Amino acid sequence: MAERAADIPWAPEIQQAMRDFSVQQAHRALGGLFKPRMSVYWADFLCSYAVAVASFWAVGPLGGFTPAGTLAFLVSVFAVFRCFAFIHEIAHFRAKKSFNRFRAGWNILFGIPMLVPVFMYDCHGEHHNRRLYGTGQDAEYLPLARMSPWTSIQLLVLPLVLPLFGPYRFGVVTPVSWFVPRVRRYLYRNLSSLKIDLDYAGRQPRDDERLNWRLQEAACLVWIAAVITAAATGVIATGRIGQWCALFATVAVINSVRLLAAHRYLGDEEEMSVVEQMMDTVNHPRHRLLGELWAPVGLRLHALHHLMPGLPYHNYQTAHERLVAELPTDSAYRLTESPGLIASLRRLAQESRSHQKAGTLLPARSPSATVKEGVTR
Repeated sequence: MAERAADIPWAPEIQQAMRDFSVQQAHRALGGLFKPRMSVYWADFLCSYAVAVASFWAVGPLGGFTPAGTLAFLVSVFAVFRCFAFIHEIAHFRAKKSFNRFRAGWNILFGIPMLVPVFMYDCHGEHHNRRLYGTGQDAEYLPLARMSPWTSIQLLVLPLVLPLFGPYRFGVVTPVSWFVPRVRRYLYRNLSSLKIDLDYAGRQPRDDERLNWRLQEAACLVWIAAVITAAATGVIATGRIGQWCALFATVAVINSVRLLAAHRYLGDEEEMSVVEQMMDTVNHPRHRLLGELWAPVGLRLHALHHLMPGLPYHNYQTAHERLVAELPTDSAYRLTESPGLIASLRRLAQESRSHQKAGTLLPARSPSATVKEGVTR
């Protein structure tokens, strides 16, 4: 890969703002905000988890197609989505010993039952790597603004089949891979990373990771077997499995919408500087309560996250307010703001159509929407 900056046709005023922007100055303005408070993580996750479980259960006695049952289902969707989003924080702070218990707790209570164990998001570090962000080695990025609008539409349609992915990956391919090396290589290359780019090739587990990954895979397999047994013996109603599939698909669709609004996707598959990454990413500072539904756990301030990936989510709002107050009014950071979700989606569609009319679209690629992608970016 050539080592050059991405060839993005920024407007002259944006180029000047980028040249004037100081990452060091921004970092100094955020002093004291980089220490994660585990009590906040535990309280937020466990409360969200309790709401998710209670509302999911309530759909049964309320009736799935009644107004009350529908409301309970929607509450479970957004509570589950918030729980999912913590995998993003876990990926960023996995090197901190203070996160070990939270990582394990999240995985046992949520990741494995949802068939998205934490190791499947270990690829997220590449999305923040200066040399890899926006390139073919970034699992969570496609240059959508330079691709056909149909590619973005696919990202909204494919989540409907994602409830089948976990059972297939862990219930079918996993046990076969334990005995067939070729299948095992295929499994880790193609089915072990949360990604939107199907061309992305995942890595094999390192020697010190192999046992841990296998244990997580085995736990998912046991969970699938337990659910099938419970359904077959009448312990749980088969309708609950359908409800889980509907829940998973709905969360995945919402996350795909969030993903489309999280970046401008202007990259040309070459490396970007930290400032370019920030400018290619979007902040949604308005409508905070609504934003916490479709972009939970800090994901609505995504440009801030790409500027300061070591910042814990519970300090995002304070950090954003400091930067807005202390940086110049024409700062590049201010240019990452979007009026809202619809405006961001409209801008992406306009960029894509513009390239389509100009005949400058990149070759088609095969996207695949997932929950944690991003949730997790």
